[in-house]
Amino acid sequence: MSILIYSDKINLYGELISAGKLFKEGFGGEIIGLVIGANNADQVNNIADLGFSKILVYSSEGLNNYNPVAYLKALQEAIGEFNVKYVLMNSSYKNKILSGLIASKINAGLIVDVSKLELDNGKIIAERPVYSGKALAKEEVKGDKAVLLIKPGVFKARGEGGTAEVIQRTIDLSDITLELTEFVPKAVEEGIKLDEADVVIGGGRGIRKKEDLEMLKELASILGGAWGVTRPLAADYGWASEWIGISGVSIRPKLYIAAGISGQPQHTSGIRESKIIVAINKDSEAPIFKFADYGVIGDLYQVLPKLIEKLKKIKEG
Repeated sequence: MSILIYSDKINLYGELISAGKLFKEGFGGEIIGLVIGANNADQVNNIADLGFSKILVYSSEGLNNYNPVAYLKALQEAIGEFNVKYVLMNSSYKNKILSGLIASKINAGLIVDVSKLELDNGKIIAERPVYSGKALAKEEVKGDKAVLLIKPGVFKARGEGGTAEVIQRTIDLSDITLELTEFVPKAVEEGIKLDEADVVIGGGRGIRKKEDLEMLKELASILGGAWGVTRPLAADYGWASEWIGISGVSIRPKLYIAAGISGQPQHTSGIRESKIIVAINKDSEAPIFKFADYGVIGDLYQVLPKLIEKLKKIKEG
């Protein structure tokens, strides 16, 4: 019996193997890493010392860009060869498509957007956000197979060293009937990614207009971090391509500054792993203060400019 781990982002294998070790402790078996795509030697080298017993590599030009049918074939072959019972993947738009396909093929239970995971007397129990992050559902996998898509930041990345056995595999894609005719990457803001930043500046409905996001960007730049917004500002107003929260990007920075954010559950669930949270809000009763390590009761339009001015002076010496 095996536990298979696949990620479409190389930096998330460390988090997923932490989840894999939980399964290994509960069910036994070996943890196998799966890498799919052309020219992936660097990816393999980056994850070889995380603690996988084996790393299975499917490499061909036909896998250069994401094609769900081609990737499904590679995943299905890996599951069959190594008697995989549990598939752990990072939660992403691509993997949601892939996970639905593979779960139906192997008759496995499927849970996406996992924000909390535990094993209880042999049962797999997971929490995930529902109703656009306004509530959390607790779900249990029925049966002896499971495909789980885990949100970034739920597990801490860790590795145990050692060198995994690397197994190269070829795959015949001549029978694939779905053809990728064009691939256009999603346009995102340049800079440090939210889920990789040590410092994150977040803005909520206290931000009155899109132009005022420049305050967040400037503060983030001074502190060498990233900036983001809550779901309404991204999904409703279209001010950003993604948002901070359990239904968007979960973060775990060393410092998170929340400006004009009330602190609704879908947001606070996505920032709970932050080491230090500083909240700025003129409403002293705002729920965000219950989660903050430090709180500033005041108008962000007064607080942020003064903070930026002070930090600039410090940097200038």
